[in-house]
Amino acid sequence: MAWRQTSRQRYVRRRPEQTPLYAISSKHLESWLADHDAHGQPIGQNVEAEFRRYLACGLLCFGFARARCGRCGQGFLVAFSCKGRGVCPSCTGRRMAQTAAHLADHVIPPVPVRQWVISVPKRLRGVLADRPQAMTALSRIFLDEIERLLCDAAGVAGGSAAAGQARPRLGAVSFQHRFGSMLNRHVHLHACVTDGVFERVAAADDVRFHAARPLSPADLAIVTRRVRRRFVRWFCRQKFLSREATADMLAWQHSGFSCDASVRISPSDHDVPAYFQSLEHLLRYCARPAFALERLSVVARRGDRADRVYYALPRHKRGVWVGPGRARKSTGPGMSGVVDLSPFEFLDRLAALIPPPRKHRHRYHGVFAPNHPLRPAVTAMAIGNLGNQRAAADRTDSTAEKPCSHDTSRIAWAKLLARVGEAFPLACPNCGGDIGLISFI
Repeated sequence: MAWRQTSRQRYVRRRPEQTPLYAISSKHLESWLADHDAHGQPIGQNVEAEFRRYLACGLLCFGFARARCGRCGQGFLVAFSCKGRGVCPSCTGRRMAQTAAHLADHVIPPVPVRQWVISVPKRLRGVLADRPQAMTALSRIFLDEIERLLCDAAGVAGGSAAAGQARPRLGAVSFQHRFGSMLNRHVHLHACVTDGVFERVAAADDVRFHAARPLSPADLAIVTRRVRRRFVRWFCRQKFLSREATADMLAWQHSGFSCDASVRISPSDHDVPAYFQSLEHLLRYCARPAFALERLSVVARRGDRADRVYYALPRHKRGVWVGPGRARKSTGPGMSGVVDLSPFEFLDRLAALIPPPRKHRHRYHGVFAPNHPLRPAVTAMAIGNLGNQRAAADRTDSTAEKPCSHDTSRIAWAKLLARVGEAFPLACPNCGGDIGLISFI
């Protein structure tokens, strides 16, 4: 289901056909596909399918659900969604909210969390975008060096495990971003990492968290230097770079590798509700879609002049919108910091940002990894799992039954909207009664 929130906290059916993205896609999609076929550059099937599914998303003519208020009998229609991963703003927004809610409730315990971001030189970004093993190697190397630093900052021994005891591990969730804030193709990595490491207590079947000391710029420089050396050498071993190019990149004064870890949230900095709210906001930022619909606009031109597509930049990017090789900058009044594109150029950029099919957009590392022996004990401390522990403790052996398996990462869209908009959407706008689904057509 798809809803949108108005200024009066009343939910109405969204109308994607009235948005500029739908106008561009419906008007220029066929000619854009034909133009690429004519130039011998056909669009991939997954990209074309994403656009076509989006054109059917949220429209009643492609199917809908009937809902009815149980108190006053008012009827409502809710159009089906396309569940796309790259084009539809509604469906990608749902994935963002769903991923953040699941991680904040059922995965990450109430410990300090820091966001780590790394970007690589432009010379290597093309391979990162086209070769999944390159992004896997970057994730592994980056998280290894962060764990090495955190073990040192927490004052515990890292490296190889002691006799019969697992070595301390961090907990992290990494997010692959294929986009920049200017509708450009910029492959880089975000990671939400616990600001410390977990260790099993030898005397009991429990885990202990060792918080790390505050990090300094020198620590970031060490991590950047180590990641740069290991990742460039990995490129050389995989024959993506020659030995001469590898030696040249390692000798650069400005490496092109950039590491940032300035964002940190901790339960000691705020009260507990504010911490979980900040954590979920951070996770939404890491899992956000490739572009923002509210920054997109279309200017229809008369006569022989073609339509223009404007994409407004974030405020912190508008002052640095200079340099060769970038898109045109509008000089009209009030349009500073706007990417000016033709419809075909916009579709080209949007197609490049669609993630490949059957590839995860976020991964788990350290104690959050699916098969790690400490994962059950660590994730049991998450706020959404505490109620399950109490229920299991209250259940007697005689009445104990195997709990029904369910996927906690699947949350009803109505609950997600209530979580984001602080109002439950399945309430009748006329009388406030409960709205229930009665049929699907």
